[in-house]
Amino acid sequence: MRGVEFSLPGMGDFLRHLFTPHHTNNHRARALHLDALLFYALALVFFNLFLGWFQKARPDVLGYATDIHLEQLLIATNAKRQEAGLSILGLNASLSQAAAKKAEDMFAKDYWAHTSPSGATPWEFVTAAGYQYAVAGENLAKNFSTSQAVIDAWIASPSHRDNLLKSNYKDIGFAIVNGVLNGEETTLVVQMFGSQSGQTLAAGGPVAVKPVEAAGLPNVVSTPEAPARKESSPTRESLPQAQEPSVVISDSALTAVSSNEKQAPYNVLTQKFMESINRPVVDITSLKKGALGAMIVFFCALFILDAWIVTRRRITRVAGHSLAHTMFFGILFFILIRSLGGSIL
Repeated sequence: MRGVEFSLPGMGDFLRHLFTPHHTNNHRARALHLDALLFYALALVFFNLFLGWFQKARPDVLGYATDIHLEQLLIATNAKRQEAGLSILGLNASLSQAAAKKAEDMFAKDYWAHTSPSGATPWEFVTAAGYQYAVAGENLAKNFSTSQAVIDAWIASPSHRDNLLKSNYKDIGFAIVNGVLNGEETTLVVQMFGSQSGQTLAAGGPVAVKPVEAAGLPNVVSTPEAPARKESSPTRESLPQAQEPSVVISDSALTAVSSNEKQAPYNVLTQKFMESINRPVVDITSLKKGALGAMIVFFCALFILDAWIVTRRRITRVAGHSLAHTMFFGILFFILIRSLGGSIL
């Protein structure tokens, strides 16, 4: 039986013209011409607009799907404290509420800092939530994909590690909130620490806490995430006040036990904290990173192929890779590195 052959007329010539230096393209791959760069830029813009539209139309399919969960953050935090020989922290309703309000305020006023543009400090959110602290602290994180990556970044930073492993703290609260910050879609993680007067006195009396210096610190590599950009995290000491019950979640059963009576483990949490509820099929952040990474790999391959063919055939060109190519490639790398790295504060 005679076989059937199928070929596209001129396909080989078209691919050679598109991807390799040839006399038909002035000895530069058509895919590297300046008008091609403009096409790629427009394609990225329309791709981003399409993702935004599709996310609003089908949030069940495309949206935020970061694997960050409150119970994992609490367990990982307490595990680090136990490794350091410290007592575990109890999940506190008021501190969780303060953390949620802080995250909402950051999104509403579009800032990434411990102090808001209006001058509100973390301690104002803590007291507004009804937590009368003797000592309090705050850690912030954004652009991370997993709970463990958040904890690893905090532990790798000296100031955040000191905050997380401070022996004065007895309570902890978390908020995990999605939104747009500084024009960037992200997931904010707010971690609030505290001790009330009765807790501090029970441990042997109030202990002065020296605030962490606000000096800038170098980037920190977290695993499995890319480098985390960070700044120092604050702590605060106040006058002794009345104590309120806290909730403790154990590593094994995630059960909640109050200092006075048993409580439900998540009766103080709102749905916004639970990332496992109504998670979309595709994570929009991962999709954007993947598309950008694929484009960078495509350009790297084109540049390498171009340089190899030019060298092998000893082709003489008036100009090599132009400034436009270098700038375009650099911008792609900058966007990719910025999107990959989580930030802590």
